[in-house]
Amino acid sequence: MKKKILYLIAAVLLVPAFGSCNLNINNDPYAVTKLDPSQLLTAAEYEVGATFAGGDYLNGNFSSYTHHTCSREVDNYSLVSNYATLGNTWSQAYRYSIKNCDELIAYGDNSGDAIMAGIGRVLRTHVYMAMTDLWGDIPYSEANVVGIETPKADPSVDIYNDLLKSLNTAIANFQNDEAANPNRPGSNDLFYNGDVDKWLKAANTLKLKLLVQSRLAQDKVTGWKSELTALLTENNFLADDEDLEFPHTDAKTPMDERNNTFIDEYEGGQKSVWISPWLYEVMNGKTYNFKDNPFRGIKDPRTNYYYYNQCTASGAAANNTDYRDGAFISIMFGSNSGYTSGTQENVMTTLGIYPCGGKYDDGNGGTITASSGNGIAPDKMLQAYSVPFMKAELVLSGETSGNVADLLKEGILASIHHVNKVATGSNSAVPTISTTAAEDFASNVVEKYNNAADDAKKMEILMTQKWVANFYNPVEAYNDIRRTGYPLLFKGDENNMAWTPYAQTIEATESLTSFNLVKILDYPRVMWYPNGEVTVNPNITNNGRVVSEKTVFWDVK
Repeated sequence: MKKKILYLIAAVLLVPAFGSCNLNINNDPYAVTKLDPSQLLTAAEYEVGATFAGGDYLNGNFSSYTHHTCSREVDNYSLVSNYATLGNTWSQAYRYSIKNCDELIAYGDNSGDAIMAGIGRVLRTHVYMAMTDLWGDIPYSEANVVGIETPKADPSVDIYNDLLKSLNTAIANFQNDEAANPNRPGSNDLFYNGDVDKWLKAANTLKLKLLVQSRLAQDKVTGWKSELTALLTENNFLADDEDLEFPHTDAKTPMDERNNTFIDEYEGGQKSVWISPWLYEVMNGKTYNFKDNPFRGIKDPRTNYYYYNQCTASGAAANNTDYRDGAFISIMFGSNSGYTSGTQENVMTTLGIYPCGGKYDDGNGGTITASSGNGIAPDKMLQAYSVPFMKAELVLSGETSGNVADLLKEGILASIHHVNKVATGSNSAVPTISTTAAEDFASNVVEKYNNAADDAKKMEILMTQKWVANFYNPVEAYNDIRRTGYPLLFKGDENNMAWTPYAQTIEATESLTSFNLVKILDYPRVMWYPNGEVTVNPNITNNGRVVSEKTVFWDVK
């Protein structure tokens, strides 16, 4: 687990080491007597960046819920209340992220440091939005309040309305030309190096996300329509190379700064993340299981960056395979074949350079090791490529005017740009997706969109492409799935069967083969509260909680 940087613990004044001093033994030498806003900002950003990351936190295994990946650990939507990543994410948010953000806001408001306060509000909103999107009603108004050890859960709609107010205050903070701002952020700002214009764009983009997410329940959000209209009119959102994301380096000491997922999958003794065959079929235009794949026959140029095939098309697997298509070897969600438990560590398809700073797939295969990558890949938080997709959804749903096809193409090209940026940032020798390849792919998708039979099919194409762009960014993808119903998710055929184009053998044998699935559970609309919280807080309970029921106020699709 990442080293914690809770400011009120870590930023301790040390006893002076130079010259003589008079030590009063009645004073606590570990008490913070002077706040260092630079350290506080860095601590807040660090903890917020970790909250929904991979490794010990939610991002990795939760991608199985969005069918980006498969995992034996959470197969068939089995994230139960005692699952570690649920509890770790909850604890990380409340014990570290929110506390540091609240402290940053209080410091900024009290000292005239409007920029610091604005950053604190953006980060705090990012965490609270994701938490209430995942769990519904959560502690908010009484969270981090001195003297309240068992905070009540506030309704998700109340939280959204207050977060909207907070974002508006953050925007005003960044636009305040009269603030003293005695500690303007610089290199201590891990995200934007003190660029206030980018922070303003991030606040606007997060506000757009909040409004799009609550679109179907807009009557419950104060001033929803007027807020949206003003925001779109200003049109000041994140653009290419302005993503709000937590950066990683290849440094191992004095503290490991590499992407946690890289450490787990490339250095760990056992890989836990398999690439979903459902995603594979979408991105490769295949229809073995996705019979109505809207991108039939279209090959996505991002595949070599998203995942890496350790095996070759004719190479042998380590054991009988569950799902295989040439070099691609994986397991199927909800499989009852009996082959998912067989080890395939050295031949399975694994995460590539884009999601975790791993290896680019040049088609030659080869078993990955710790030296196959460097872990330089950011944790996604708020992405520029999401902006055109969100605008397109608003146009297609009749909330505003515009050209959906143009916005769809813009979103795809922005996603490809981000893939190129992350890949070359990790390894400058990696080839990029060419402008021609990107344009051709985007044009083929737009052609599918223009030829779609109705608005429902158009929405499926739009949201499925956003889902592909959000690979290994599962919280946003999960929200989109619940809000729009797209992309369609794997659930087997009418006979509760799945299909693999290669026989379930060690040898690479082309043979379309069917196999049984377990009964796939109803899609979870909300998470279980973690056991750690339920045990100590009588106001939070799983009694009567049904995770397949629509719980978050905006989830009315």
